Amino acid sequence: MANQGTWHIHIDTGGTFTDCIAHDPRGETHRVKVLSSGSLRGRIIRKIDPYNYSFEAPWNYDSPLLEGYTLNIPSREVSTKLLAIDYRNHILTLEENIPALSNVDFDLTSEEEAPVLAIRLITKTKLGLPFPKIQLRIGTTKGTNALLEKKGAKSLLVVTKGFKDLLRIGTQQRPHLFQLNIPEPIPLYSDVFEVEERLDSSGKVLGALAPVELERLLEYLDDGEFSSVGLSLLNSYRNPTHENLIADYLRHNSELPVSSAVALFPQIHYLRRTQTAAIDAYLSPIIGSYLNSIQKSLKNVAIQVMTSAGGLVKSQNYHAKDSLLSGPAGGMIAATRLAQQLGFEKILTFDMGGTSTDTARIDGRPILSYLTQIEGYEMLNPSFAIETVAAGGGSVCWYDGYTLRVGPQSAGAEPGPACYGAGGPLTITDVNLLLGKLDTSQFEIPISAENAFDALQKLIDEITFKTGNNLSGQEVLTGLERIANEKMAEGIRKISVSKGVDPAEYALMTFGGAGGLHGCQLAELLHIEKVIIPNEAGIFSAVGMGQAQLSRIATRQILADWQQSQIPLSDWLADMEVGLQEALSHEGIT
Repeated sequence: MANQGTWHIHIDTGGTFTDCIAHDPRGETHRVKVLSSGSLRGRIIRKIDPYNYSFEAPWNYDSPLLEGYTLNIPSREVSTKLLAIDYRNHILTLEENIPALSNVDFDLTSEEEAPVLAIRLITKTKLGLPFPKIQLRIGTTKGTNALLEKKGAKSLLVVTKGFKDLLRIGTQQRPHLFQLNIPEPIPLYSDVFEVEERLDSSGKVLGALAPVELERLLEYLDDGEFSSVGLSLLNSYRNPTHENLIADYLRHNSELPVSSAVALFPQIHYLRRTQTAAIDAYLSPIIGSYLNSIQKSLKNVAIQVMTSAGGLVKSQNYHAKDSLLSGPAGGMIAATRLAQQLGFEKILTFDMGGTSTDTARIDGRPILSYLTQIEGYEMLNPSFAIETVAAGGGSVCWYDGYTLRVGPQSAGAEPGPACYGAGGPLTITDVNLLLGKLDTSQFEIPISAENAFDALQKLIDEITFKTGNNLSGQEVLTGLERIANEKMAEGIRKISVSKGVDPAEYALMTFGGAGGLHGCQLAELLHIEKVIIPNEAGIFSAVGMGQAQLSRIATRQILADWQQSQIPLSDWLADMEVGLQEALSHEGIT
């Protein structure tokens, strides 16, 4: 079916790769996968003459398409422009005469975000030329990866005086009952500012918010060089006046993004409300910069972004907290649709990407949770009940002096696994390559088994030096594979066994770039008999973006005795429906 002159493009940006599936105006389908660093990778074989170089690469696009792109050689810290490319004779023509180049990897980039590069390649849009008419849907794990790897923004948390250590104290629950050395939680904020104000539990003002407090806060922000503000005041869910005053004041007198807890999720439970604001502030500059950069490149293209609950939101209305399970939510939608087509009511999903692995349980439809938990952090946020584990294809394999470890650090897209040839560390991708489980011809970047072997040997030498044990390469590789499988299996157990569900009653649907490599081993560990691998497994979350609907979820906390409640439930529902209609009208839905 033709798309009336419009490209329909659906993209999922992961920590290592960005997947794109598109339907052109003629209704034909196109697919592309690029590094999330926004680059194509190849290798210069030798220098032919001052400006021409012989090269090899697993990609092939129209010769003029890549002209003007920046060519970087990381190992030589060299950057120049690509003037021309001859695929027939495998020759690159560069702007500069670079001496003595042979067998070195290069990155080719339009110096734009990865989704923009993918769109250029699919629509064949050269630099400087306008894009065709596009409807873009996008999901990303940038927020998840930043949280897992603790690479968020420098944020200031603003709270009611007396609650400076609220997030450090937490709930005082012990996740492991017999653990004696309980690690202190790593705060997501860089500093805390206490405001002189107080409301009681009914929202009555006990201590007014003085104008001098606002001036003091602004001065503190100017001195601290913060990138964002998380704002959460005690009992503001009952009376948001003080919190709204601070938020409005900062938006008028500062350019920093403000994450107000009462605007994000106005419900009881000060700790979770504050965690929600802190997480949103921690991620807001990263997600905001990412979406703004894409919008700047695409000019007037309307961008819809996937939420953690599987709905679509215009980019200008998007909250960073909704990005935590944005990419995986696309996979959930696609998995639900495929399971229904195949006649499976119960499935466990296993989505293994480059930086993290996501797993969930579908019993007829995805399970919705209003409390999102990732790596010990809790926030009030509607989302699919997805368990995220810091173990993916790019998870770094290392030795801590006592045992082999996998993750939580990830090699990401830069430098990537050792086999990508950019000086990266040993990762699970390298382990799979050295175990003979990867078909290197299916990659869109050059793969070097030699670099992977060198990284493995370095790890073996470190173990030998520290312990005196001489382990074989096969022993180390098998051990690392088992560790990764157990970490991922534990994630599946959390959403099945710990909930009183036997995983053996379910089929396992594996997808993501690395899902098929571990699916059968996980099924064996969990006593699952059936494994489903989708046809579009490598770009399955991007497929789900195209199947999602623009939607909103409304919640209302009443906090009243059922018998004494003066307002009938039907009135509450009608009021929520009006709010939803207004929210959808802002998205252009009439």
